[in-house]
Amino acid sequence: MDKIKIAILGMGNVASTLVKGIEFYKNSTEGLWHPKIGGFSLYDITISAVYDIDPSKVGTKIGQIIDHRTEFSELNILPGISEDVTPARVAKNGQIKSVSYDEFVNSLKKTKPEFLVNLISSGMEKSSEKYAKAALEAGCSFFNATSAKTATGQALKEFQSKELMILGDDLMSQFGGTAFHRGMIEFMTNRGIKVQKAYQLDVGGNQDTMNTMAEETREKKRQIKTESIAIEAPYSFRSTAGTTEYAEQLGDSRVSYYWMEAKGFLNSTIEMDLSLKTNDSTNGCNVIVDSIRAAKNALSKKDLTKADVISAYAFKNPPKKMHIRECIKAFEDAFLN
Repeated sequence: MDKIKIAILGMGNVASTLVKGIEFYKNSTEGLWHPKIGGFSLYDITISAVYDIDPSKVGTKIGQIIDHRTEFSELNILPGISEDVTPARVAKNGQIKSVSYDEFVNSLKKTKPEFLVNLISSGMEKSSEKYAKAALEAGCSFFNATSAKTATGQALKEFQSKELMILGDDLMSQFGGTAFHRGMIEFMTNRGIKVQKAYQLDVGGNQDTMNTMAEETREKKRQIKTESIAIEAPYSFRSTAGTTEYAEQLGDSRVSYYWMEAKGFLNSTIEMDLSLKTNDSTNGCNVIVDSIRAAKNALSKKDLTKADVISAYAFKNPPKKMHIRECIKAFEDAFLN
């Protein structure tokens, strides 16, 4: 069976964890949500290229970034596209290293990935849109973990016309703030509890959280999260969800604070107040590898309609929204064989 070739955009924490995971799961399945998807294991995924714009990373080998020996350690990090204001954490390392759109497309044609996986930081909307366009031109499918709106109706048609998939937008971690919140709302409504009000406040310490603190990006992600959660109840309720603060000392961890108020029998009050601490990078990787393997399976069968199921399973803001329990069932029915 041929390997599933991916190229990664953004050699940050999630990419580093993904590289380590592909190596680790050659000999283990511990911690994997789905060891096999569509007949593929993680051993079937390989990395053909990695791109970044950080001058401290471009031109170096993956092995110099990750303190973990993998089969990809000798792979050079290549320059990507920069269409947005340079993030402060990258700018402090010097002049960014980027290439033109045409040069990037030519690089993709040379490295020939089947999937271009967009793991750059939130807030880099124009760059994400360019990357999606480049993937289409180079003939590879596109996976967008960022909040940029790339999986539009027009983009879906354009990718499908080339027998490719575009999957997005805004990755929903396996057991992150949004997934947990949606699960709790769904559970309460299914138990006949009437949700009245809810909020979810997130604090994180990585580059993505720092970029999210820009007002425009924060509001956009807040809207995406709030709308994603609201779908779980068959009625409207007051809800707010989003990142509220960057705390460097948290590193790659994220703390989500939840408060929910609901009504039960005789209008009795049910109140929930809790916190959840997770690691952003590890929390997202199960969803990424599941989606890539599922997409490979669907593409091999020329069943491009499965893109809706994969995106609903993997993202907060997919083209077609589904209840969290419904999208997991649809995904597993389609690809656990």
